[in-house]
Amino acid sequence: MISWEDFEKVELRIGTIIEAHEFPEARKPAYKLKVDFGPEVGVRKSSAQITDLYDPETLIGKQVLAVTNFPPKQIGSFMSECLVTGIRTEEGSITLVGTDHKVSNGQRLI
Repeated sequence: MISWEDFEKVELRIGTIIEAHEFPEARKPAYKLKVDFGPEVGVRKSSAQITDLYDPETLIGKQVLAVTNFPPKQIGSFMSECLVTGIRTEEGSITLVGTDHKVSNGQRLI
């Protein structure tokens, strides 16, 4: 169990994917994403292993939930600045976590 104070330290925010590109240098198939989290956080980069269920062009405009307060992480030649969240399907693919209705970029999970 964690405390409520521990949970509050994790910044889970909604952002909109504004760019998505193939990441051929990644060890496992992945995309390079740019996600807009609004004026407070700005645009952050992320690598996401979501190639089974998504094509880069279908990701543009999609809102996703991401952790925005992890330190940057070097993934090959790419610096990831946030962690886009997803859930593994029964087949082993990753489906993104987002919203049913559009909300303002940067809103925190409550």
